[in-house]
This record gives sequence, structure tokens and C-alpha cells, in this order.
Amino acid sequence: MSEPVDRAVVQQMMRRLDGFARGLGLDEAATRQIVEKVAADMVDQPDEERMMEARKRMLLASA
Repeated sequence: MSEPVDRAVVQQMMRRLDGFARGLGLDEAATRQIVEKVAADMVDQPDEERMMEARKRMLLASA
């Protein structure tokens, strides 16, 4: 089950992934949905692990 989402983590990830998501053609809503899910699912993981997972999910979503 997912943990509560830390809004600061989500905002930081959104800023860092903005260009990547745009390059894939994902809109902000789709990006936010992915980022929130990753942040909730991977609370105990380091930032870079969450970023890698979010990028992977974004690639899948854009395919």
C-alpha cells in the first residue's frame, strides 16, 4: 500500500523531471500522476532511485 505523499518531494521531482517529461510529450497532469505514485510507493528510497523509477514509468507512458 502507498504511503502518504510528501508534497515537497513531489514538487522537487516535478521541477527536475519537467524537461524530460516535455521531451516525451507528457502533459503536466500525466507527469504529476506518475510522480505522485512513485513518491508514495518509494518513500524509503533515495531521491535518485525515485527519479530513475519515475523516468522509467514516463517512458512506458509515452510509448
